[in-house]
Amino acid sequence: MAANTAPLRTLEEYSLVSERGKQAVVRGLADAQWYVPLVPREKMRELLERRNGPAIRDTIIWFGLLLALGLAGIALWGTPWAIIPLFLYAVVYASSSDSRWHEAGHGTAFKTDWLNNALYEIASFMVLRESVIWRWSHARHHSDTIIVGRDAEIVLQRPLSVGGLFLKFINIPGFFRYFQSILRHSLGKMAPEERMFIPEAAFSRVYRRARIYLLIYLAVITLAIGTRSILPLLFIGLPNLYGAWLMLIYGLTQHAGLAEDVLDHRLNTRTVYMNLINRYLYWNMGYHIEHHMFPLVPYYNLPKLHELVKAYMPPTYNGLIAAYREIVPTLRRVAKDPNYYYQRPVPALPEPEAAHAAAQVVVSDALADADGWVEVCDLNLMVLGDVLRFDHGGHVYAIYRTSMGQMFATDGFCSHGKAHLTEGFLRGDIIECPKHNGRFDVRDGSVRRSPPRVALKTYPVRHKDGRIQLKVK
Repeated sequence: MAANTAPLRTLEEYSLVSERGKQAVVRGLADAQWYVPLVPREKMRELLERRNGPAIRDTIIWFGLLLALGLAGIALWGTPWAIIPLFLYAVVYASSSDSRWHEAGHGTAFKTDWLNNALYEIASFMVLRESVIWRWSHARHHSDTIIVGRDAEIVLQRPLSVGGLFLKFINIPGFFRYFQSILRHSLGKMAPEERMFIPEAAFSRVYRRARIYLLIYLAVITLAIGTRSILPLLFIGLPNLYGAWLMLIYGLTQHAGLAEDVLDHRLNTRTVYMNLINRYLYWNMGYHIEHHMFPLVPYYNLPKLHELVKAYMPPTYNGLIAAYREIVPTLRRVAKDPNYYYQRPVPALPEPEAAHAAAQVVVSDALADADGWVEVCDLNLMVLGDVLRFDHGGHVYAIYRTSMGQMFATDGFCSHGKAHLTEGFLRGDIIECPKHNGRFDVRDGSVRRSPPRVALKTYPVRHKDGRIQLKVK
């Protein structure tokens, strides 16, 4: 355990318009490079493959569970027994929708994009998150995880209020903040902090969603008044007050009491083994260090990823109780000393040589010929569906060989953040950024999925006499 020697924190410093956020940029903590253990590329390609089957199965079970509990509540309405199914409905509705929102928002749950988008919109409404705003907010969270003044999703801010933490279990602060927010947005107004991470082009979508949310809630209230029954509100709205406690229990295991302003997810994030029920409700987000390091990996492949990288990780907590044996005393200490954090032990292991070889990085200082072409490497170095990083003349390029054998080249960094596209996921002609899940068409560099808004620069590439050549000028 360790005490942070930084100056005393204030709640104002967590604001995205604070001086602390500007200092984070100066200190190199914004859009920085994070520690990532190298995984053999053939293993990573297997883990990145998405399937519709697991998420369709899990989503059908989820909606089926909500339907069964809701119908049981209606059938038992008027008796004390109705409390049981309606309470369980609220927990499933308000807590487990968080992980569905999360995975669908990353675009990794389903192989088919419209299924991700549909589940994301539904789960966003259920968990009281405005879908457009939180898509951009979560992108920032992955760029600047627990960086004070940059990350809009730091749940426990310092100095810690024990009373405020208690209120979070019944979701009172979030409940009223959400309705204030959608009222403001329905009137076409954005908060200054929101303007720090949401592009102006997305404002109209924020306003439109807010008005839709309000219409839904007004319809539910009207139905409750018309039927002279609180039952409609027990299905939509009120569950978020008494059913969101499990979301917080899961959520606090992610980052609570750990280091701020570091660039290693092993120091500010936890991985917790969970039983089968919690793994289902939480969609494997207990493997949270792994998710932050490799956000492109679908939730159903996270256990396999964990097995590949666990030698480089701090000890994994064996269940929620084990995690809270650390979290509770840590938060008690934080309440007294806002600069205190729990320092996790990190293994000092060298990266295996094979992993370095699998990183697919070619560095060259060769001079280009008169036409601007420079030799990169042997064609056989790149298998179909692969991406190669090529460093030349102080510039980083990404060279793609699609599953059809076509070759393309772009700038090597995502135009949204400082993420190497060669660590991303190439599917067909689309490369997906490893940090924020933004997508580009490698044929022309155009943006195919936000958060990126600026297209990639493309470069001519060819193979000649069994060698790859890139035109750099």
